[in-house]
Amino acid sequence: LEMGGDKLREQAGRFGFGDQLSIPMRVTPSKVPAELNPPQTAQAAVGQYDVRVTPLEMAMVAGGIANKGVVMKPHLVQSILASDLTTIDTESQSTLTEAVSPQVAAQLTSMMELVVSNGTGTAAQMSGVRVAGKTGTAQHAPGAAPHAWFISFAPAENPTVAVAVVVEEGGTAGNEASGGRTAAPVAKAIMEAVLR
Repeated sequence: LEMGGDKLREQAGRFGFGDQLSIPMRVTPSKVPAELNPPQTAQAAVGQYDVRVTPLEMAMVAGGIANKGVVMKPHLVQSILASDLTTIDTESQSTLTEAVSPQVAAQLTSMMELVVSNGTGTAAQMSGVRVAGKTGTAQHAPGAAPHAWFISFAPAENPTVAVAVVVEEGGTAGNEASGGRTAAPVAKAIMEAVLR
């Protein structure tokens, strides 16, 4: 509340919220609403009220923290090949923004490691691999089961994979769903498959 909605939107924007992204298909932008009163600001700060976010955006947040605060421009297509398999075009990696300083990214990484080692994300633990993650549960409609979220990256000390998982309306867990219980095991399976 002391920082206010403008700073919240500004920081979210540093992670790509509000950007018209193309991967190369157009992506619906994530957003933090404008004109927030104090209760709405408090709710928006924890991802509630009218915050809208895509799994791609949350993967970019996890990846930005893993990348020492630098958010990369996402792309789905690595290269385009002709019928004879020669390369017509390739997508090169490029920086979208510097969302946070390397020092802040290191602090966030430490906190996210604690979520997995001793907090709500223990279901994402992997033997011999330090994992950084954050759980989330998002109410989205009256009477509907919440969406269960988990974002993560691994290995925490030298990341090679960043993941965002959303289980809409809690999947088969329904109202018993949570990010740690429902989404974290899915993220773990994805990270294990990539790291193998």
